[in-house]
Amino acid sequence: MNTPSHSLAQTIITALLLFQVGCGATQLGMCAPHTKEEGTPTRNWVECFDQPFSHEGITHSVFCLNDGTDKPPVLLLHELTGLSPGTLAYAEELSKDFTVYVPLLFGEKGKLSLTKGLWAYWLRGSTEFFPGGEWGVPSQGSAPIVTWLRRLVQMVGERHTQQHIGIIGNCLTGPLPLALLDRPQVGAAVVAQPALPLRFWRYTDADKKSLGLSVDDLQYARKSAARIYGLRFETDCMSDQAKQATMRGEFGDRYMNGEIPASAYQVEGKPVKAHSTLIGSWRDQGEAGQPSRDARERVRDFLLNELSEIPSAG
Repeated sequence: MNTPSHSLAQTIITALLLFQVGCGATQLGMCAPHTKEEGTPTRNWVECFDQPFSHEGITHSVFCLNDGTDKPPVLLLHELTGLSPGTLAYAEELSKDFTVYVPLLFGEKGKLSLTKGLWAYWLRGSTEFFPGGEWGVPSQGSAPIVTWLRRLVQMVGERHTQQHIGIIGNCLTGPLPLALLDRPQVGAAVVAQPALPLRFWRYTDADKKSLGLSVDDLQYARKSAARIYGLRFETDCMSDQAKQATMRGEFGDRYMNGEIPASAYQVEGKPVKAHSTLIGSWRDQGEAGQPSRDARERVRDFLLNELSEIPSAG
């Protein structure tokens, strides 16, 4: 458990690092916090498994509404800002049609946790500075956080034995659904504004094209038959358009491009920067959040369609 002094130290160190870095952190500041997050959860999200879920030395809480298992399961992965109020509000919206599982990967439930997200990725996981950690991608195999999520998917599958599973990733977690396509029960993946790999310094052309996954993870995804829905704002400078091209090249007809055109979110006739497509709402001077609401509706329809079939045995 973190002490107040430990948390303060994390905040100070992260702030100092951000102060010293170049293009990578600048892009994060310019592209990610485009608007104050909207959405307030109203229901009681509880631990799904009576206690935090542990696997291979990693432990995280997983929250759900415990409304039964009649609806198809969806695993919602939060952004770099953590398991925020807007994330839980979006989970409640999804819960009208799905049984939603929301893991807490860092930070605190119901709070914005950007600093802790940066700490988790850059200081405890990024192989750019410190090898290892939950988020570090090895030369072979998978990042520990991916291994933990695979076991979670298996646990959810054991609860929903006759149903396909959908997975939604956002920003930091955007590409992770692709790594989970090695589970046969996963029937659909939503890759929203994938931002990996995050860089302290400049982004190379290879970084812009990369999905931040290991070679093994991409190989699993290629072998899957699941459909993939990709989302980003056209002007997003944190999740480069080259990543969408990578997914088209890797997955062909299995990939559906849901890019939101800049014409849908202009201010006084001019394109603006925007990043988070699903969680919270992009807000302009007119009707707030319409592009995000439209995107959430398209994701809902995609998941309902892809999760409607009963998985084949084996």
